[in-house]
Amino acid sequence: MYSSYNTKPCNLLLLVGLKGVGKTFIGSVLEKYLEVKFLRIEPIFLEVLRLEPGLEGIPLEKRGFQIVLEKLDELAQSHSTLCIESTGTAHTFSELLTALPEGFRVFLIHVQAPLDTCIERVMTRDASAHIPVSDHRLKEINERALLVELPWDLEIDNSEFQDETAIAQSVEKLLQP
Repeated sequence: MYSSYNTKPCNLLLLVGLKGVGKTFIGSVLEKYLEVKFLRIEPIFLEVLRLEPGLEGIPLEKRGFQIVLEKLDELAQSHSTLCIESTGTAHTFSELLTALPEGFRVFLIHVQAPLDTCIERVMTRDASAHIPVSDHRLKEINERALLVELPWDLEIDNSEFQDETAIAQSVEKLLQP
């Protein structure tokens, strides 16, 4: 379903966790401290929704994730390490996971925090940069995200916002050959 055409050596850090767990915070930290280009996924999907307001469900996922892969392929031409974020709950997420190793050395990073903390963060953050979700949908997504189990390369406890340098150092250690 999805395809990557990147042929340049490139690491891809995939931050996975609940909505509100701090994936965007961690991606920004990695961009700030390491030579990592952080590509935010939600703005891509928001743009797809703006251009095609009727698109939803699996067709929306297919369009959005293919654009994400195209952007990753493009960014890999000038960056050796990229980072994206996901809850891991999309219906076609497993197909995306299958396609990513075609063009990237993928590192799966599980970002964790208590469910209540995540919900509180979602309720207090700037909503304009995120796909809007109802309280019911947020609960549904996060309950599904709690069930995501992958062979994690690294787990980051983001219960409280952690020391940025400690986060960067743990990821830097992961990237060492």
